[in-house]
Amino acid sequence: MNAYGVLGNIIFPLIFKIFKPKSTLQEEDKYKTKPELAGEIIKELREKGFKFDIVLADCLYGESKNFHTVLNELELKYVVAVRSNHRAWSELELVKYGDWQTFDRLFSNGKEQIYYIQEIICQASKEIRYWKVTKDILKERKNTTWYLMTNLPGEIQQTVGNTYGFRNWIEYGIKQAKNELGWADFRLTNYHQQIEKW
Repeated sequence: MNAYGVLGNIIFPLIFKIFKPKSTLQEEDKYKTKPELAGEIIKELREKGFKFDIVLADCLYGESKNFHTVLNELELKYVVAVRSNHRAWSELELVKYGDWQTFDRLFSNGKEQIYYIQEIICQASKEIRYWKVTKDILKERKNTTWYLMTNLPGEIQQTVGNTYGFRNWIEYGIKQAKNELGWADFRLTNYHQQIEKW
């Protein structure tokens, strides 16, 4: 489990924790889910004095109540992905869809592309807002359509897609860092035999 920071166009590793699947636990180990570990990472970074402008995470964390509890306790701003069947939309009579709007999606190489964004309005939720972002409103392919949840205030329809898009830059940064650290050469699932040794 890794936490990365973005400052300007620089991506850098902050802290990591070892996720151990249940099948690999020793007697002294306590099982923790990835969202639980992510919550611990955020708390540790805060204790070390790290200041967050915004937290970005994929839907594994966006769908986790434990992870949200940590974000809310620390009063952090966030943009996280959720699934297309997110629990807040289960009562369809309480959900409305805003009009599609376009925005310029900015990529790490400086290129721009027109994307589409639509607000998903849940009457039960006023502080938390939901957005659907896609490259093509006619096809809405899975790999180019995001469902986002955020507590960012104000008129953000032109910025929230690009804010979450930083997550792709982080993924790229993770790959580069793993290569530099030599982690890409090993399947890092066994702490004592691989991670600790190397």
